[in-house]
Amino acid sequence: MKTMGCTAILAMSPTARAQSTSGYPNRPLKIIVSSTPGSATDVAGRLVGDMLAERYRQSVVIENKPGAGGVIGMTAAAAAEPNGYTLTTGGLGHNVLPPATLRGLPLDIPRALLPVAQVAEFVNVLVVRPDHPASSVQDLIADLRKSPRKALYGSNGVGSSAQMTAELFAMQTGLQLDHVPYKGASEALVGTSMGDLDLCFMNMPPTLPMLRAGKLKALAVTSPYRARQLPDVPTMQEQGMPDFEVTSWLGMYVPAKVSPAIVAQLSRDIVQGMSTTLQQQRLIAAGLEPKFREAEDFQAFSAAELQRWSSVAQRANIVVEYGGKG
Repeated sequence: MKTMGCTAILAMSPTARAQSTSGYPNRPLKIIVSSTPGSATDVAGRLVGDMLAERYRQSVVIENKPGAGGVIGMTAAAAAEPNGYTLTTGGLGHNVLPPATLRGLPLDIPRALLPVAQVAEFVNVLVVRPDHPASSVQDLIADLRKSPRKALYGSNGVGSSAQMTAELFAMQTGLQLDHVPYKGASEALVGTSMGDLDLCFMNMPPTLPMLRAGKLKALAVTSPYRARQLPDVPTMQEQGMPDFEVTSWLGMYVPAKVSPAIVAQLSRDIVQGMSTTLQQQRLIAAGLEPKFREAEDFQAFSAAELQRWSSVAQRANIVVEYGGKG
């Protein structure tokens, strides 16, 4: 799916205008999003695209290429000419968990895409259908233990943070769960709301609209702190699971061979542009928590996260073949 993202060009002050001796950028940019519209990565990509369109006085095209756990979109981004005019949105769910949990990937994600700037982090939300009898995590655990069948949980793909969070839940409770991977977050959430699934741990941004519409019930957030968007929803830790903690993060990437000068400029401009009060308010309204890292720090952080989650996947024995059933 291809849509135009914020092409309106607004006048800028000299301080807001990006400085570049190379003249970059002097034509439209593209942001490839490796997931469906409305997902956390899509929301972040559009917000960054809006900001860059205004800052650079260039249009920014948002191109959704979902599927295969994000690999389709990331492959397209990695194959783009490394000139700084094609970026992609990524993070824990697309750039770390797939290489940590999947063997035989057709793309060496950590080598193919270079972290440029982190812009946000977010929590996952444990949701059930709106008329579910459970009103707490412990209620849900008790209900699932009484069931004669394995509980079904949904995710937006094998190796996603939604799957990893649910598997962590299964490990810590001893429950037997079956994974139902969907093409995108919205589809998994709809399946949960209709009762096709027993539960779902999904990213905050795509979950918020359905919660506000009363189409889902939130039982917990997965962070060690309550989310400002859902202040009345307790954490997993508050509900008897002291070792349960999952937060995800998002940022912008480019093909690995983009020049260091352009990477440095993009990194600086994205962090500065998204750090304004207005942009932070937009991130928060979308269900994201502002969190910024420039390129060098973001690259080191991403490498550490890959090591951490690879270790978790090995210990939990959830490394599977790419393209196989999760």
